[in-house]
Parts: sequence; C-alpha cells; structure tokens
Amino acid sequence: MNIKIITSFFKRYWPLGLIILWAAGCWAFFQFCYPYHFFYKEQNQIFLWTADYLQSYNGPGWLARLTGDFFTQFYYYIFAGAAILTAILLLLGDIIRRIFQNLGCGKWAYLVGIAAMTIEAWRHFYYDYSLSSTFSLIGYAFILWLCSTVFKKRKMLACALLALLLFPGWLLFGKPEAGKFTSPEWQLEKLLAVDNEYNWGNYGRVKQLVENDTNRTPYTVFLYNLAQAQKGELPDNLLKITPIEMGTLWQIGPEAPLLEIKMINELYYVLGDVTYAERAAMMGNVFAPDNRNVRMIKRLAECNLISGDQPAANKYLGILKKTYAYRNWAEKAPSMPVYKEKAQFINKKDTIRLGDFARTILLELLDSNPQNLVALDYLLCTDLTTGDIGSFKSDYDRYCMDRNAPRIKPLYQQALLIYMAGTQATNDEILRYVKDMKQLSDFNEYNKVRGTAMTAKFHDTYWYYYDQNYQNKRP
Repeated sequence: MNIKIITSFFKRYWPLGLIILWAAGCWAFFQFCYPYHFFYKEQNQIFLWTADYLQSYNGPGWLARLTGDFFTQFYYYIFAGAAILTAILLLLGDIIRRIFQNLGCGKWAYLVGIAAMTIEAWRHFYYDYSLSSTFSLIGYAFILWLCSTVFKKRKMLACALLALLLFPGWLLFGKPEAGKFTSPEWQLEKLLAVDNEYNWGNYGRVKQLVENDTNRTPYTVFLYNLAQAQKGELPDNLLKITPIEMGTLWQIGPEAPLLEIKMINELYYVLGDVTYAERAAMMGNVFAPDNRNVRMIKRLAECNLISGDQPAANKYLGILKKTYAYRNWAEKAPSMPVYKEKAQFINKKDTIRLGDFARTILLELLDSNPQNLVALDYLLCTDLTTGDIGSFKSDYDRYCMDRNAPRIKPLYQQALLIYMAGTQATNDEILRYVKDMKQLSDFNEYNKVRGTAMTAKFHDTYWYYYDQNYQNKRP
C-alpha cells in the first residue's frame, strides 16, 4: 500500500520536484561558485529613478532593456544576483512549459521548460550577456503562449494573432542577443573576485585569494600589491607573489585595454594623484558599454571631493542620488573624513606633463607630501623590480634618510647592501644605512654560496631575486 502511495505521489508531482531541484541547483551555483560576474554586470551600467532617464529607453526593444537594467541594478547586493536570475529563468521556463502544454505535450512540457531554462542559464556564464536579452526571450515566449492558448480552439485565429503581435513584440522586446555558449569563465571569476573584494576594502580576503591561486595574472597581483601598500606592507610582501606586477609601468594609450584603464585609475587614486585618477575614470566610463559605468561615476565624485571642486563633485553625486543602491553613499560622501584625509596627499606640483610617466608622478607626490608612504613604497619598489639599484639608493637618500622614522624594511636593507657591496662602501657607511644586523650577516653568508645551489635557501630575499633577474647590473 505504501509503495502504491509513493508511486502515485511521484507520478503526480515529479515535474514539481524536478523544478525545485533545478532552481536550488541554479541558485546555489551562481551564488556560491559564480557570484562575482553579477557585480561586474551591475557596475557596467547605471539605472536612474527619474522620468527623464526612463524616457531615454526608446526604439526597438525598449521594454526588455528597461526591465533588464531595472533588475540588474539590484545585483549590487551580495545575495540578490543569483536569486533574481533564478526567478527570471523560472519565469521563462514556466511560459515555455505552458506553450507546449497547450500544444498537447502534457507533463513532458515540463522537461522542455527545464531544457530552455538550462540553455539560458548557460548563456549567462558569459560575462557580457545581459539580463535584457532574457527578458526579450520572455516577451516573445509570452506572445507565443497567447497564440498557443487560442490555437487549442481556433488555429486560423491563432496564426492571425501571431502575425498581428510580431511587430508590437519587436518594438517592445527587440532582437535578443545571440550571446555565447561558453563554459564557466573561472579565470575571469577569480579576477572579478579579487577586484570586488579589493573594492569593498577586504584586503585580507584579497591576500588570501591571490596567495591561494596557482594561476595568478598580472591584474590579480596588481590588486594584491595595491592592497598591501595601503596597509604599509608592500615591501614585506613584494617578493612573495610572482609575476611581480605593480602597474607603475602601464600607460594609457590607444591600445590600452579597458581593464588596465580602470586599474590605472585605482593606482593613481591610491597614490594620491587625483588628476590622473580622474582622467582614467573618465576614459573608463567612455569606453564602458553605453558610456556608463556606475563605479567610474562614483570615482569621479570622489576625485572631485578630494580636489575640492565641489560643483563638479555635486554633478556626479547628483547622478548617484538618483540611483537606488548608491543614494545613501552619495548623500553621506561630502561629510566623510576619508576624502579630507586624502586631500593631504594630492599632487601640488604646478606642471604640465606630456604623458603618465610613473616615476615623475611619484617624485612629485613625495615632494608635495613626504609622508605619503604608499607613494614612497611604490617608488622604491618600482626601482627594485626594474633592477635600478642606483635610482633606489638615490630615492632612499632623498626621502628616507631625513625622516623621523626611516623606512627600515628587510627588502630595502637587502637592496642597500647590494649597492654598498658594489660601491665598496666603508664599514661606517654601511652601518649608517643598515640597521638590521641579521640582514648584514645573512648577506655575508649569501655571498659565500652565491652561484651554487645553496642560494635557493635565500629564495625570499632581494639578493636572490636580483641575481636571478639582473645579475649583470650589479653596481
């Protein structure tokens, strides 16, 4: 008797069970395995709650674009993206299921609906596939459902209704994107994870993600170093991660990828040169889809708050106040102390540059404010990663020796010892610079085994890095 009840229950409710399992699996995958793609999509648009902005949605497909952009803005919230996408895919599947039931497929129509949801979910693996395209498909599926409902009783009327609704449907829903059937973009997801955790200020999480990644890219290492610099730990961690990438040698030009432009904006913002940060943010916004990127607009507001250009800041804050997710930040930003603190580090040099040559910019920032430790570490570490020991020594003399608290870091002590050895410095001169006696004794030991397999013992030192990459440049 129990077997009969279970069999009857299964026959009756198996479609519902499959749908529940599919929805749970879809939500869990996008929430826990693929969440950072949602933030990328949200940041590459802006949705304003104003009549003028809503009226800008015109032309074929305006309703699909409006609806898609409306829901995409809520991807801003950590647990919203997977839930929104799963619900919209369920809506698409349900309409398709109803179409095939009207055509006489019975409960097997549920499998067709699940297949349609799976295909559309697969297309959302692609980082640039928009929610608007899914709403476009939903719109056309709704038209087919209306026609299939009439088709059960009057076939000719259904065909006439379909022909009648195609043009209004095109005006409302436009042409769906072709999209791309791609496997999950795991490497991009890792980059977006590091980028967003950095953006949220979770520097410990950035450190963990990059150090645990065996396939690091220059972009993730760039964000790793930028996060360490803001904690004052760049020289302590510089040699831990390879390839070493600081971004100071990147320059914006006609061939610069959008991703690099956005990261250069982040670099100069952290260093304190808001002019170059603003320039990169403006270019990032221009090259973004539809010339709108809410993260770049926020950065433009921050740059102008720091530089004291209140009218310009108000322009960007006014835009953000018309959004749902950024409204509270825009209202509070003018009174946030962080922007007054960063104003102390802006470049005060009255110069016109022909290009974004990082060394010149870093020197100007330090001349404007010698207490800018982020700029100091970036200057010194750039010298070291390029093997320019002479410039390092000159910069160290200029900005570290007269400080109340000299920048005594093992990395810098090791580099100074290379310079001292190459210039045959006296003991007094060595002791004037080298304050960590352990580094001095380790350097003497390193030189005894230099050129042998024993040097691997010193793999985490600048001596080892320098000899592996710039042995012929020793002063």
